[in-house]
Amino acid sequence: METERYGIINGSGRPSICLGMARGDWMSSCTLATDLSQDIKGQTRQIFDVFDEHLTVAGTDRSKILFAQIWLKRMSDYDGMNATWNDWIDPDHPPARSCVRADMANPNHLIEIRITAARIS
Repeated sequence: METERYGIINGSGRPSICLGMARGDWMSSCTLATDLSQDIKGQTRQIFDVFDEHLTVAGTDRSKILFAQIWLKRMSDYDGMNATWNDWIDPDHPPARSCVRADMANPNHLIEIRITAARIS
């Protein structure tokens, strides 16, 4: 069984990572926004756009997300993130989710999210 990797990043001064991967019956993706001029809603939406792409490539969708881990730079951004989350997530199949405040490696990042999803029904 081969592991599929999405969004491989490497280069001088950067960690060698992939933003998403799938193997067998599951996939996982973890990413940050790229346009750091945006507010929490904009950065969250950028992350969801990447997730939509990774879910599609992995042959799954939002209804199969099992778990989400959210790191926020400021808990004062919780309501804005949560509103964007509620607009994006499948309301009939919400995943387990946790959200914590965390220092970000780049202070302009407001949020980082990781999801894990099933690839089978």
